[in-house]
Amino acid sequence: MHDVVARTRPPGRWAWLVVIAQGLVLASWLPRLGREEGGLAVLMVCLSGLLVVSGVILAVIDLRTTLVLTDDALILERRWRPRRVRRDAVRAVDGDVHGRPSWSEAVVITVDGRDRPLRLGPFDVHARVLIPRLQEWAGVGDAVADDRATAPPPR
Repeated sequence: MHDVVARTRPPGRWAWLVVIAQGLVLASWLPRLGREEGGLAVLMVCLSGLLVVSGVILAVIDLRTTLVLTDDALILERRWRPRRVRRDAVRAVDGDVHGRPSWSEAVVITVDGRDRPLRLGPFDVHARVLIPRLQEWAGVGDAVADDRATAPPPR
């Protein structure tokens, strides 16, 4: 099984808006390079040029994350820092609003061997749909079982 469950949203048109706006700023400062305000013009041309290049990179390169379920692992496929979580290491799956998946914006996964939970999202599929699916896949609930609740009382 190799099931693509969700993807993060692609960058919107705002990325191209940043490129256009900074391109206009760059074009307005280029003629000022030879004048008396040359120091400020150099700074503004460098900053605007950097923002134009960064905006083009963010708008063109696909930096989205894909959430994939396999038989034995949950895989976050992303360009940098891909993550693999073994199925048997998942202790609990819940939303960022505990006990209210319909209110949650992100999925929170409690994993063995980590001092803090793994927060996933926002994806194109809402957390209220992802949480039950991931709970069923992992065979867990929304809370980690407390060992003290099942332990015999002290003597």
